[in-house]
Amino acid sequence: MGAWVLSACGAASETPTEDSASLEAVLSIERIEDASREDDSPSASAMAQFVILPSEADVHDTLGAAGLRSQLPEHAGCAEVLGADRPGSDGAIRYELLQPLELLEAGDVSVQADDMVTRLALNLFPPSGSASGVIYTTPDQSAVPLPPDASYSIRATGSGVIPPLTIEGQAPRALADVTVGGLPLERALQLSAGQPLDFTWAEGAAGDRVYLELADAERSLACVFADEEGSGTLPGSLTARFGSGSVVRLSVHRVREAVQPDESIRLDPRGRESQGFETLSLETTVRFDFELTSVLRVD
Repeated sequence: MGAWVLSACGAASETPTEDSASLEAVLSIERIEDASREDDSPSASAMAQFVILPSEADVHDTLGAAGLRSQLPEHAGCAEVLGADRPGSDGAIRYELLQPLELLEAGDVSVQADDMVTRLALNLFPPSGSASGVIYTTPDQSAVPLPPDASYSIRATGSGVIPPLTIEGQAPRALADVTVGGLPLERALQLSAGQPLDFTWAEGAAGDRVYLELADAERSLACVFADEEGSGTLPGSLTARFGSGSVVRLSVHRVREAVQPDESIRLDPRGRESQGFETLSLETTVRFDFELTSVLRVD
């Protein structure tokens, strides 16, 4: 769902102990619209995951390593994305999981946005090096039930391990008035290699971020800006890395990630017996990623 995944280092302990765990509930909402096509309608999806982590695990790094939390850099800047590396990761500690995270069932899960309710479907998550278990997703790509600038509430009825939960979050506005090189995004057709490329957008809320990515078949360049600034520049030293005549995909994201930590809950007795925990701290993450895409040709 657009999360940046770190490759490497240690997180989960194999043997949890009593009173030493946190329940992480992660909801991701993504909307995508192609600005280069006038008749293109937005698509959207929601995904929810639930996982229990021992206290010694670094929550941010563990969920990031499993792809369950954004790994956008904390500070604004631009960089070239190389392979599995991501902007802002140079010189950073890398994290790998000692064992895959187990994504847990949480009963019936639904998302309400304003007065529209969508029940999420339970899906088996194919085992990988990072996680296994189940995830909850929307049944289709309809954008109508997942609007921007709306109040969201996700409700889980609970299971033998996960108690009933309600998570709330406020979606940001959709990106608007985006320009590239002085032209509206839908009219921007070219990128001059070696020249700075300016972007502007209608300013968003403090704390949100705008993430730009330019990618061709060989490389990807990315920049992160504070949303409230309303403008940014991709430097010429980076645009020079695109070859003349190549076609570049441009993606502009508005990202909001709200984390609510440290609510203490007690497990159902069956969950306590199966997991080895009596109580959990509950941390919820609601992440919105609203994306506009287009295509530029390098001259």
